[in-house]
Amino acid sequence: MSGSIEIVPCHTGRERQAFEDVAELLQGENPAFVPPFPGSIAKYLSEKSAFCKRHGEIIPFIARRDGKPVGRIAAIINRSHNAYYKDRTGFFGFFECENNLSTATELFRKVDSVLRERGCDSVRGPYNPSINDECGLLVEGFDVPPFIGLTWNPAYYEALVRDAGYDSVRASLGFHLPLAKLEVPARLSKIVDRLTRRSRLKLRPIRLKELEEELKIVLEVYNSTLERNWGFVPISMDDLLFAADDLRAIADPEMILIAEHDGENAGVGLSLPNINEVLIQLKKTPRWLRPLHFLWLLKTRPIRTGRQVVYGISPRFRDKTGLHGWLLREQFACAKARYTHAELGWIEENNTEIIENSLMLGGIPHRKWRIFEKSLG
Repeated sequence: MSGSIEIVPCHTGRERQAFEDVAELLQGENPAFVPPFPGSIAKYLSEKSAFCKRHGEIIPFIARRDGKPVGRIAAIINRSHNAYYKDRTGFFGFFECENNLSTATELFRKVDSVLRERGCDSVRGPYNPSINDECGLLVEGFDVPPFIGLTWNPAYYEALVRDAGYDSVRASLGFHLPLAKLEVPARLSKIVDRLTRRSRLKLRPIRLKELEEELKIVLEVYNSTLERNWGFVPISMDDLLFAADDLRAIADPEMILIAEHDGENAGVGLSLPNINEVLIQLKKTPRWLRPLHFLWLLKTRPIRTGRQVVYGISPRFRDKTGLHGWLLREQFACAKARYTHAELGWIEENNTEIIENSLMLGGIPHRKWRIFEKSLG
């Protein structure tokens, strides 16, 4: 490969769109690559974005050789993370690169320089742009397209990241559920029925007309369920409302389930339709036409795969025997009625309880992601 590498910052809307397009320019021919919905990456990069207003700063760069994009990366400051942990960690994200160590080296050097200037003493990633968004580098399971909210990259990325001085600090797993071939385990149903015989339990879909009130239980369960996870940063109601706006067009209310115990909100099971099943069909569609084509496909071709995103019991009800297993069984049954396949993704490698539940339901481990970190000392 001839020509020197130039690392160029992105300031304008046109440059931010060029940043978004890099992934497809480099990986678009790979059968597992899913193009993003137009504008879904670029929207994060503006100083007026929700992340930058509420949490920090995203400084994006494109690597060019002879004027042609060959990589991209963003240096990220997350003030919410640093306030929560009282540290000076910086982050990298939105990383894409040709299979070239020199190009990757220049991109990571730029991130190091920017983060040092802002007082960071370590850098972690990839976060796109935070742990509550898409994050992690895929290190196993490259042949299958990703599900909604989960990252995909070619196998050679891990070598590029490690060559830049990064070590793995955390791993997460993804499980495939071939729902059409599975049944609710009889052992689980028997145990749950015995433990919940005298409980007044009810599962209902989220009430969209009372969305903000309903999201309070989602927020409580999300933060309390994940607070023991490594790198956890709590989300706010503003964050959740922002995400809800993005998901309103594709979310299925019948798969956003509120568990009630004696009439009180007690837990949440949230599954999302896997819109990547639709997006991957847009590869040959001109970018300007993709939003319309996407909506047409949504209306004419039902999505048959989904991802389990949130599943948990409110802390106030965790001592209610059998409630956790009951919600697991009911959520599984609802998913089976809607989808032929599902993904249980981003389960921490040391979360033995959830891993055991995933295996009990018939889940097949098929992906692994890693978070990497290095010192800037």
